[in-house]
Amino acid sequence: ARAPSPISLFPQFSRETMTTFTSSAAGDDDDFIIQRLSITTDDGNDSSSKSIYHPSNSSTQQTVYIVDDEREQQHDPDMMVPGIKFVNYKDESQIDHVIKLVGQDLSEPYSIFTYRYFLSRFPELCLFAVPEDSETPIGCIVCKIDPEEDQYQYHADACFAERLCGYIGMLAVETSHRRSGIGSVLVKRAVRRMEQMGCSSIVLETEVCNTAAMKLYEEKLGFMREELLVRYYLNNGDAYRLRLWLKE
Repeated sequence: ARAPSPISLFPQFSRETMTTFTSSAAGDDDDFIIQRLSITTDDGNDSSSKSIYHPSNSSTQQTVYIVDDEREQQHDPDMMVPGIKFVNYKDESQIDHVIKLVGQDLSEPYSIFTYRYFLSRFPELCLFAVPEDSETPIGCIVCKIDPEEDQYQYHADACFAERLCGYIGMLAVETSHRRSGIGSVLVKRAVRRMEQMGCSSIVLETEVCNTAAMKLYEEKLGFMREELLVRYYLNNGDAYRLRLWLKE
């Protein structure tokens, strides 16, 4: 069946603009195309956006519509924290906020190229938590999406858009705002987006000694231990690889 036209999903909107870009950070084998569709209402006072996502080298492209459902999430208590607004990363003018938040807890530093790799390829998978009375983020999450290795290797003739794996690369919350549910909501919102973009699972790595992170991911969010990575970090610390399987 053909995918519905983008505008048919939002009949109440009348004007649309669309831009397309191809990742410059990825190689020819895994370029992705993300089309952004911005829609404005007739009165010009409200707007919504979504992304249309598919691998650019897929012979049977599967188009997935990603709706910026902020208004829907305002009524979902699992996606909210009182006094906190959750906003999208916009452009590189905000990269210093990400570096400051993530860098404060790293056991090993990331280079600027690591941040740019994530943020330039998947800007819609970076979210900030910002107090309602401030413009300075106090939390963030940064993610990406990759094709599953076994799907690409053994089923190269298939559309691997059906077997994408989300990856949580960075999650940080200011010390003064921890234990308030911000980290949990950031993960839930990012997971929802990656699921909408076609991911069948979400993976991450965390230090074995990071009991707070393990409690968050395993007990609250349903991740499972998949592998022990011995001496994974530069400081010779071990890590667990965790995976969250999403409903098919």
